[in-house]
Amino acid sequence: MRVIDLENINEAMRNETQFVFRCEEVYHDKISAAAAAILASRSERPVVALTGPSGSGKTTTAMRLKEYLENLSVKVCLLHMDNFFTPLNLRPKELTDWESPLCVNIDGLVSTVGQLMDGREVEVPVYDFKTGEIGGYTKMQGDPNAIIIAEGIHMLNPLIFDKIRGVATGMYVAPRTRIITSDDKIVRPEQLRVARRMIRDYNTRGHSLMATVERAESVDRGESKYIQPYKSNAQINIDTFMDYEPCILAKYLGQIPRFSEELTAEFLEQHGLTDLMKVVRGVPPLHTPYVPRNSLVREFVGGSCYEY
Repeated sequence: MRVIDLENINEAMRNETQFVFRCEEVYHDKISAAAAAILASRSERPVVALTGPSGSGKTTTAMRLKEYLENLSVKVCLLHMDNFFTPLNLRPKELTDWESPLCVNIDGLVSTVGQLMDGREVEVPVYDFKTGEIGGYTKMQGDPNAIIIAEGIHMLNPLIFDKIRGVATGMYVAPRTRIITSDDKIVRPEQLRVARRMIRDYNTRGHSLMATVERAESVDRGESKYIQPYKSNAQINIDTFMDYEPCILAKYLGQIPRFSEELTAEFLEQHGLTDLMKVVRGVPPLHTPYVPRNSLVREFVGGSCYEY
């Protein structure tokens, strides 16, 4: 378990541009190491099953990994598990747990992976979360020599992973670093992920900060039940925490109207976020313009070169 002290962050912020560059280099090195491990076993395991809890940065990690491999002239097919959710009207009425892997069209996902491995062209569904239906299809050309990256919250769950285990490398990504506050309290990674989602969901989905926090409790229960128990299926692990991240969260949370009015001391205490807000309020907001457009943090604060 890695731990970073709030004082270390404040000290590094004396040169915030250098701080950002150094953190981004560390993340790039993690992508490079993951790519090397994947390429070393590509003949036996051409599939990468990449997972992580909500707010972990798995989508950006998958895109960065794809980009890195393609720069090495490797053909990569990237699938997003979210597009394989079963339409709402086709789900069993008794299935009311929206965090369950049973909401995924598992056979369709596994079949698509197999066809891409065989070099066939497939039609990948595009799931519309607003309507709960398939909104269309996009063509994707497979290749027997390709690396197939399939990312999503349930990719290491045995209901899916056991069907591809013989040809897949498991990969788990999530912030793992703990932050020590000035009064020696520990801010856990799941609290950081809530802050990431507050900014993302406010800007892209119109959700209030309070609604995101309350929704996070259901998401966390699903994580404990369906994701965490299967982390051992991963051969590759990446800590997606950026040391400068509390400072950029401080900037973007502070820009949200009614931030202080919604996140009252009582509400924060009720939902276990008091120490997180101590961190956000205890660091200077990051103003450097040099956060790269392909940075993982831009999955949550905006300005990314990738489409999510």
